[in-house]
Amino acid sequence: MKKLSHYLLFTVLFILPQLTYASWGLSDEQPIEITPQAKKIDTDMRSLPEQHFFSNNDYSQVKRLLSSTIIEQTKHSESLKNALINYRNDSNEAHWLVVESNHQSLNSLNLSKQQLLKLTDQTTREQLTGFGPYGVTQFYSELSITKLNIEYYLHYQIRSFKSLLHDLQISPVPIISVIFKVLCVFFIFSWWMRNSARLINDFKTSRLEGSTKPNMFIRSIWYLTRAHKAIAWLLLITVTLRIVSTLPSLQHLIFLEIFTWWILGGSIAVSFILEFTYRNSKHNKKDVTALRLATIRHYVWGAIVAGVILQISSRTLGEGTIYAWINSLVYLFFVLLTIYTLKQWKTTIFERIYQIEPLPVSIQWAVRNQHTFLISIAATGCGAIWLSWRAIQHSIISVLSQYAAFSHALAYLFRIEVAKQTEVSRELSNLVRIKGATAFDYIAPGAEDSPLIEIYAKDEMTALSRYLLTESPAVCVLSGERGVGTTTLLNRILTKVKNAQPIYINCPYDGYSALLPELSAQLGLDSESTEREILQHLRNSDECYLIAFDNAQRLVKPKVNGLSDLMKLTNLLRRARKSHRVVLAIEKSSWRFIDRARGERLLFDLVTFMPKWGEKQIGQLLESRITTVPKTETEEQRPSISFDGLVLPRQWDEENLTEEERAKNGFYRILWDYSDGNPTVALRFFRLSLHRDKDSNEILVRLFKAPHSDDLETMPKPMLAVLRSIVQLEIASPADVSECSRLSMAEVISTLRYFQSRGYIEWNDSKARISDHWFRHITNVLHRQHLLVK
Repeated sequence: MKKLSHYLLFTVLFILPQLTYASWGLSDEQPIEITPQAKKIDTDMRSLPEQHFFSNNDYSQVKRLLSSTIIEQTKHSESLKNALINYRNDSNEAHWLVVESNHQSLNSLNLSKQQLLKLTDQTTREQLTGFGPYGVTQFYSELSITKLNIEYYLHYQIRSFKSLLHDLQISPVPIISVIFKVLCVFFIFSWWMRNSARLINDFKTSRLEGSTKPNMFIRSIWYLTRAHKAIAWLLLITVTLRIVSTLPSLQHLIFLEIFTWWILGGSIAVSFILEFTYRNSKHNKKDVTALRLATIRHYVWGAIVAGVILQISSRTLGEGTIYAWINSLVYLFFVLLTIYTLKQWKTTIFERIYQIEPLPVSIQWAVRNQHTFLISIAATGCGAIWLSWRAIQHSIISVLSQYAAFSHALAYLFRIEVAKQTEVSRELSNLVRIKGATAFDYIAPGAEDSPLIEIYAKDEMTALSRYLLTESPAVCVLSGERGVGTTTLLNRILTKVKNAQPIYINCPYDGYSALLPELSAQLGLDSESTEREILQHLRNSDECYLIAFDNAQRLVKPKVNGLSDLMKLTNLLRRARKSHRVVLAIEKSSWRFIDRARGERLLFDLVTFMPKWGEKQIGQLLESRITTVPKTETEEQRPSISFDGLVLPRQWDEENLTEEERAKNGFYRILWDYSDGNPTVALRFFRLSLHRDKDSNEILVRLFKAPHSDDLETMPKPMLAVLRSIVQLEIASPADVSECSRLSMAEVISTLRYFQSRGYIEWNDSKARISDHWFRHITNVLHRQHLLVK
């Protein structure tokens, strides 16, 4: 009840003074007429053309009207003063009508003056609103008019209050209804204030705790709860004003929302901005964070106070000389606030500048003059602007780097620049490319103890673990391009299993018939075991198996009835009737054929695809494969390769890096771009980039020569079909290619000989395989020709 009584008292004190601005009931008074002089000036002003059509005569007319308006203002203010004296001596209706007429006429002249000041030239406007003699004269004139308006409104309030009391005696129902609605709003407000803490705590517990990255809607609600009390008060006052303004004589109260929203809305905005800044601050130093929050608080509250003052001045005094003076004082306030802020930030700004090299000339001047009297303020401001611009540049690069297209565009520009330097260096130096197995001494091949890039395919591994590391039976498919790390991911899953015996099987090239003996051996059976015996063992086994079939694309041939071996294997595994789990690793080029042929009828529990490697992941992998060799027996190890001589364009986000680090990151980006996210391709061409200097024996990195052939782009479709068949089969004999491409054996042999002469394929036991050197270029061409999905 105490809170209710305080709120009712506040409402009454807030509303009753405003009631005096309008009559409570209907009025029989006639509309107040303004004087002929004020009406004539208003008419002449409205007859002026638009300002962008003004001529010299129009500007002269504006000056004449402005002079007449100022003269009439002086006369009407004197008339209003005399009318108010007469009304104070005799408060009758006739004297009040004279006061109303003079007041309305003076208001009309004030509005005309404001419009004419906007239309006149800059010189005249500055004379009348500046701090010179004319401005001071107008200041005193407007001040005297303001005093007269205050006295007028005092008398007006007294008359309206008397009218209000008279109307309340006739019918109090409207105000009772308004008070009832206000009370309902207050009770809702009180309920929220009592229960808000509990509701917010429940929301945080159910929606935020345990969620690593809540969506934008949840985060927005959380930010709103940080200022829930200020929002509740804002809504309470706003709704109360809306309800009270429904009364016929109180509709003007709706304008008080403007000031409510300035004050309370500003308080809410400050809370949001400070909370957002605190949580998204990149620096962990408490003093810097506190200084940043204090600066934001000063500027936001300064803007709120300035906005309130200017809006009140505009509505009460008009946009004349006094308003112009107040506006100048507001500008002066923000200038002083900026100087104060720069002094507070001076030490922090120059500490950060010292950490950056090289510095532009303007910042070098700022560093030299940071302690010079007065100039130090300009120097600090120059440093602050430069640091802010660098932060904006880094933010832009950070946002754009999330898009692969932007990184590919940068890599293309880098490749052009490095290609120019490489050609020049080859002409001016005696570099020899490191060939053969020697390159593996500097960039090591993959091994079981090679460092893992654990952030790669983290989501895919989690998805597979939900099926393969449980007690339920499952048959899953893991598909990816050749060389992206499918085998490594399978081994990682097998090492994590605790409730089953892990079995890894690399599918043989000869298909299902050759796979059964190997599966039998892994299960502990005789290598000559039949399919029935394997099935019986799986059904009767007390132990659960997790079987990973790597390179399962060797069971598929892209031809009619080419899925028979795969179907036999899946049928065998499904008939086991135990909680055995199976994962099949199939290359993406073969999986597309399976999916189009019988994808919906194979009914795998999960099909997941290995993603392309990101730029950072490729860089981490390449960095981990660089070997180190001892410089001498007594000195520490040094990197075996050097990126000296590679000068790449400077980026906004790499200004703090050395030339060596910048060249390394840029070259890794080129390798990522060319390999299209394939680490095996990136490693191969990294090795092709190694050169030895004959004089110093130093191992230098220079741009590799990427395969490029116009013959592939213009090659007939039958020949491209042969390449696609070899990609899908991984390794294929001429007979296999003939079956899959539906070409004659003679055409296939002739085409394979053509490919061999250009290095597109390699032979292994009379079977063809796409060469590693041409793999990426061939898959790109097939992808562009819509013959293959990478």
